[in-house]
Amino acid sequence: MTEQRLPQDHAAGLEQALQGALQRALPAPALPANFRARLHAAVARSATADPRQRQQLERELQLRLAELRKDYLSLRRRTLGSLVGGAFVGGIVFALAWPWLSSELGSLARFALPVGGAAVGIGLGASVWLRRSFLARLLD
Repeated sequence: MTEQRLPQDHAAGLEQALQGALQRALPAPALPANFRARLHAAVARSATADPRQRQQLERELQLRLAELRKDYLSLRRRTLGSLVGGAFVGGIVFALAWPWLSSELGSLARFALPVGGAAVGIGLGASVWLRRSFLARLLD
């Protein structure tokens, strides 16, 4: 299958049209009052800052980044442990529930367990989504 290429001037025209549409749809926000003066003052303050203070701030930044990395690795390990534990629990539940489901539902048991698992997954996903939704933040 060969790829059709647009002429260069046509592609540039589409790019300009897209850029114009984006500028109309997303106008730049207005700058706060005295923005330029405050920006220049902040730049001047940072240029005259004490080198020792700058080194101290850089050390603090490195310490915070190290803590963040450590917490991130810990979170990854906990998440992996939760997934492995959930898989084991799911296997145990399946092994224990299958004989009972087969005796109660007969041939429909092979559909009941996956549908039940999907319902639980959808319920968990919906609960997380609802807690993070705009409506939940509005009610808080």
